[in-house]
Amino acid sequence: MKIGLDIRMYGVQNGGIGRYAEQVFSRILELDKTNEFFLFYNPKNILQDQLESLKQHSNATLVSAPFRHYSIGEQAGFLKKLNGFNLDLVHFPNFNVPLFYKKRFIVTIHDMVHHKISGHKKSRYLKFLAYKKIIESAARRAQKIVTVSESSKKDIVKYLQVPAEKIKVIYEGLSLKTEVADFAVKEIKQRYLITKPYFLFVGVLERKKNIINLTRGFDWFLQKYRLQMDLVIVGKPDSHYPEIKHRALDIKHSASVIFTGEVGDDELRALYKGAYAFATASLHEGFGLPGVEALSFGLPLLASNLEVFNEIYDNAAIYFNPLDPVDIGEKMNLLARDSAFHEQLQRKSYERSLLFDWEKTAQETLEVYNQFRLR
Repeated sequence: MKIGLDIRMYGVQNGGIGRYAEQVFSRILELDKTNEFFLFYNPKNILQDQLESLKQHSNATLVSAPFRHYSIGEQAGFLKKLNGFNLDLVHFPNFNVPLFYKKRFIVTIHDMVHHKISGHKKSRYLKFLAYKKIIESAARRAQKIVTVSESSKKDIVKYLQVPAEKIKVIYEGLSLKTEVADFAVKEIKQRYLITKPYFLFVGVLERKKNIINLTRGFDWFLQKYRLQMDLVIVGKPDSHYPEIKHRALDIKHSASVIFTGEVGDDELRALYKGAYAFATASLHEGFGLPGVEALSFGLPLLASNLEVFNEIYDNAAIYFNPLDPVDIGEKMNLLARDSAFHEQLQRKSYERSLLFDWEKTAQETLEVYNQFRLR
């Protein structure tokens, strides 16, 4: 088959979708030497070493597709480019499928967060309407939808009105190496002035992450139980909601909350390695990859009592009501006060992490492709 892969977002420099695209597609190219692949990349979004690595695959053809997501160029130029190759199948790792593309494709829809937690700013409303049209069209026309959890599958069925049998759940995997030298942990703590045991959060500072309630819960925990701990928040601000960080720091113990901004993978690994526990108060997720990464470092998890987190983290987490700062603070105390329980959760975390493997993700995705071989 001639298979197109949309790699316009490829690599961790393009966020979560980019990490997914790189981890899945690079492994598919290693696994499959039978199909012929056409990789559509945006020169502005890909690194030279990533391009050089992809060029090593003899059955892969790189095609420049400098069309920005959510643009007129995507709808017209990218459509024309795709049609020029007479492809048997295309995999779009996000819902950005040109509205008038008529040939067979599969699409990965990671979550339905914008349906469940839409932006409240008027400046974002037209973009929200465009998003709804594009994702609904992609879901309706796709031969198959891949998603990353059973929870996301239920949401897709509910909000996009597609049959459940059209959707394949394939879990994401782990790519961060867990071996970290002691000096690297010491260095990262010195860099960010971390002097106490710390809870760690990782993610973009967007509305759904519920950072404000997380810091309020941490503030309650410190005020009531007076333990010496920090909360380290790793991730870049959401440019549409810059006020989140300021509101999160509007607490009594703001000096114990450390914002690092966005960090590279080596720094992130050191921060995971040095943490006491991972904490997330998200209101919605499709999968929750940072928490899964934390599992691989043997970190106990404190997490919102969401269906998706119960599915993915299972018994390696303590769950709280993300809308109740008091409950968040009490669960922090439960973990901080009970060292035996902390050690028990460390073991469960590592065991749970073994379920998530990008190699398995790629193999199951390739099996979806091959379902169309004889059609």
